[in-house]
Amino acid sequence: MEREQLNFALQHCDPEALNRLCRRIENEAQVERIKLPTAQTLLVPVADPINNGSFYGGEVLVTSAITRVNGENGWAMVQDDCPRLADAVALLDAAFAASVCTEAIIALARDGEARRRKQAGFDNARAEATRVEFDLL
Repeated sequence: MEREQLNFALQHCDPEALNRLCRRIENEAQVERIKLPTAQTLLVPVADPINNGSFYGGEVLVTSAITRVNGENGWAMVQDDCPRLADAVALLDAAFAASVCTEAIIALARDGEARRRKQAGFDNARAEATRVEFDLL
């Protein structure tokens, strides 16, 4: 798994397993919080297919954090106001860059990706159940 994939995948893993791994890393490595989790808004760019331009369709609330593990910086940005999650993901990103508990981080990220896919399947099935067949009306 590539480092660029960790941020998104780790957001969906089991919170208890995430916290356990963070505590393990904090005990095994030198951890420094560079930027504490901070909620902020981001403008969302939207492509305009008519004139091949773009515009900002709205704002999204996110929480970001930066952490250093053994001299390597890690970063996280998660949707919504989730300071604990942002802090944990930033810690694991930095630990991955510093080669601390790499296999455990990858395993947790793979679990998170599997959980995300399963939830997406449920969400898609729920949305599909609301489909209206207009030719029957």
